Amino acid sequence: MSGLTVGGDILRERMRSIPDHLRPWMDSPPPVLPRSLGNRRLLATGVGSSEAAARYLVSLLNEGGMTAEFRPLSFFYAPTVEGVEPGTTLALFSQGLAPNSGIALAHRHRFAQTLLFTAATPEGQRAGGKEGRAALLETLMSEGATIIRHPMEDEYEILPRVVGPVCAMAAAYRTAQVLVPGRFADEGGPGLADVLPLFEDPFPRRGAESQPPGMDPWVDDLLSGVNFLFTNTSSLYGQNLSCKVLETLFQPPPTLSDALTYSHGPFQLDCVHPRPKWLLTSSSPEEVELTRRLTPLLERAGPLRVFRAALPAPLAIFHYEAFLNQLVLSVLERHPVDLIDWPGKGADQEGYEIDQPPPRL
Repeated sequence: MSGLTVGGDILRERMRSIPDHLRPWMDSPPPVLPRSLGNRRLLATGVGSSEAAARYLVSLLNEGGMTAEFRPLSFFYAPTVEGVEPGTTLALFSQGLAPNSGIALAHRHRFAQTLLFTAATPEGQRAGGKEGRAALLETLMSEGATIIRHPMEDEYEILPRVVGPVCAMAAAYRTAQVLVPGRFADEGGPGLADVLPLFEDPFPRRGAESQPPGMDPWVDDLLSGVNFLFTNTSSLYGQNLSCKVLETLFQPPPTLSDALTYSHGPFQLDCVHPRPKWLLTSSSPEEVELTRRLTPLLERAGPLRVFRAALPAPLAIFHYEAFLNQLVLSVLERHPVDLIDWPGKGADQEGYEIDQPPPRL
């Protein structure tokens, strides 16, 4: 018998539905973007799980030769934003068009173009009683903003969201394919189509290294506290992995580090306070070699487990997401928590209600 709470059952069904949401959306035409975007500097922002997708877009565009940067929402909490070059594009990620989005959108007229990545629609927002959000979406559309929609609009009731974050990252990837033609083409190599099986079977049997020997040790690590090390660029945009641990298990979020930083402080700390660590890597030859060279060091202070994604970066992040989905469900089976009436529910409105930058003093 499942040990999941009612909220846990909802979480499990949403995880299972990820391919059903991704498949028809990925079969649809790519986003239509203004031609000039590829020649512009881009600033991306987002909060919570949306931060990961914003950072993912930035990393992809940088890899493709564009100039893109991430800025936290606090960057926009000022009467005017400094250092925005003429012609810069604003890219905002917000699955539900949260009130905090207004902090960045208040400055949209200082940018040459606005890209909004969201699951929100005017119809859906009105149906949910959010007239203000529906009106904002209509205003943005009338102004010529580019709205890139992804599933799913109504992913609430429980604290963690698992469909929207993955779909937002897929939207970022598809956008990068358009803005950097040929750099992330699916022909002749892995592409987004290869992501779907990872969520249908998170442990594909493509070799022993992609199949963890057992769930229990990984579950124990999550319960005791674990840090994540990466041998690829996923450390730049893996924030949702930490959010997933925090929001489903109410555990302190794992730190995200590039594996080559381990000798520069984390190793010394682990020598004093040993803590489990996971090395999240892939099967690329460079990462296999780096893993081989670092393993003696990583095993010297505290437990080490290695998870090798079936896809190389930048697609490896999707396998890490699918892998962690299964693990947090396994933890919830053993230690159910209430994901519907979560700790502090309704007591955090001061942060959510900030929807505009301050006036000029």
